[in-house]
Parts: sequence; structure tokens; C-alpha cells
Amino acid sequence: MNEIDVLAAGVNVVDVFVRVPEQVLLGEKHEVQELIVQGGGPAATAACVLASLGWRTGFITRMGDNPFSVIARDDLRRHGVLSDFFIPDAAASPVVAVVQADPRTGERTILYTRENYHVLEAADVPLEAVRRSRIVLVDGYEPEAALVILEAASKAGRRSVIDVEIGDRDSADRLIALSTDCILPLIAARALTGEETPEAALHRLAQRTSAQLIVTDGTRGSWALLPEGILHQPAIAVDTVDSTGCGDAFHGAYAAALLDDLALRLRMEFAAWVAAQVALKLGGRTNLPTRDSIRKGDLSMLSPGLRAHLLKPS
Repeated sequence: MNEIDVLAAGVNVVDVFVRVPEQVLLGEKHEVQELIVQGGGPAATAACVLASLGWRTGFITRMGDNPFSVIARDDLRRHGVLSDFFIPDAAASPVVAVVQADPRTGERTILYTRENYHVLEAADVPLEAVRRSRIVLVDGYEPEAALVILEAASKAGRRSVIDVEIGDRDSADRLIALSTDCILPLIAARALTGEETPEAALHRLAQRTSAQLIVTDGTRGSWALLPEGILHQPAIAVDTVDSTGCGDAFHGAYAAALLDDLALRLRMEFAAWVAAQVALKLGGRTNLPTRDSIRKGDLSMLSPGLRAHLLKPS
């Protein structure tokens, strides 16, 4: 195949979203107004963001013959993710999650099962595709494949964006050390460093890596460590319907901004704006922006520099 912009790898998920009624009686039946089934997963959704924005994006995962695999496969393709790196595995199934969104706050509770999920192995990684890509993007739920991808990307001089949530400490440290751009939620940064604040966690993490470090914390925004100090990007204020996928979208939009050679401040601002668009609808992939929708939308809340970039002719 031709050159690709991004090669992503991570856990493959099917999400069943439900907006929970304000009053729920245990043991009773409740009709809901919104119930959505779609694909999910940190790197998988980030790949959908990138593909929706027009970047040639591949995603490595095992795909089975069962209905959940069909849903996951079709949803990735619908957003434009290349299927070249789907690995046929008849017995494999995505992780299946039930996501309950609180109608008052937009906060979500996730219940999931990994039954029949087949993890990626080192031999599954298409090393030549890693070398051909401009950026790789991985999450921490496929650590063996992620390490192989990051090692190959480092040797090839490629940028690498990683999404590390809470998991094995040693594995997370190895992923962080190999990456060029590490974005992790504050809860993971605290677990990895023992520090309470984003600023302190960033300084502690910087002792382990030369990567560009960013810590996110939902509506409080994101923080990046620079040689001259801490850069804070406030969250874009919206009426949140569902916070699922906002962090995943942040990673995908950040990678897209890297491909556009934007400065760090604009990368973080664009990532915050895309995450806010996702929060407006139920489901982590329901409201992913495209280049056309961006040009037609309201960008008045963005900085002049980012607005000018997003509105310039292709």
C-alpha cells in the first residue's frame, strides 16, 4: 500500500452507550431515550479522529467473525480507518463495554468484559508499515505490541504519541521512556509518580524521559512541561452530554496537529476543542469533526492563530 500518515495500535472495543434515567429503581424496568452501539478504545478512537480529519490512518487489531467484531470493523471503516492492518482471527472478540452516562453531569461509568479478547503479539506488528508512517499512536492496553512499535518508530526517527492509563508500572515506564509525546490522565500520573498536582507529576515524570509530557484532567484542562515552565490549556466549556472518548479524542487531535506542524500551544488547544466536540453527544465517536464540519462550525472561542490555521484552504 502507499505511505500512511499514522499507524495506531491498542485495545479494540465495542461500546453500548445508555443515557441513564435520573430516577432508577433497582430490580425494575426502565425505558431509555438514547441507546447507541459503536466502536471504542483509546487508540482506536484516536485513529477514528485522525481518519475523520483526512489523515491516512491504519489500526492494528485482531478481528473475529462474531457480531461484535463486525460492529468494530464497520465502525472503524465508517470513520475512514484503513483496514489493511486488521488481523483475521476467527475466535477473537473485541472488549465489550456498557457505558452508563449520567444525564445530570455527563460523567460515565463503564462495565466491561475481555472474554475472548486476543491481545496483539510482537510478531503481529508490521515493522515496515511503522517505518513508513509519519507518526505512531499506541495505548497501554496492548503493551507487547506497543513496545515493539515504539522501538521501531524510535529507530526510524518517527514521532510517537502514547496514551497511558493506569496499568502495570514497569510497562508504563518503558512506554513513556520510548515515546516522543506522552499524554496521560492525572489519575495515571499520580499513580506513576506519587505526586498530587499536574505540575509536580510532570516534573517527576521528566526525570524518566525526554518526551514531551502532557497531563490531562477533564474539565480542568491540560498541562504540558516546557523548559521554561508549565503551559496550561483550559478545557473548552460546553454542556457535556457524555465524557466518554474525550481523552481519546484529545490524543487523536494532538497527533493530527503534530502532522500539521503546529506549535505545542496550538496542538493542545486543538486537542481540547476536539475533545469538547465529542462531549456534546452520547458516544465517544458520535460527534467527531471533519475538515468540512470544522470550516462550517463556530470557531469564535479559539485563538486567532488556531482559527486561521483551521480555516486556511487545503
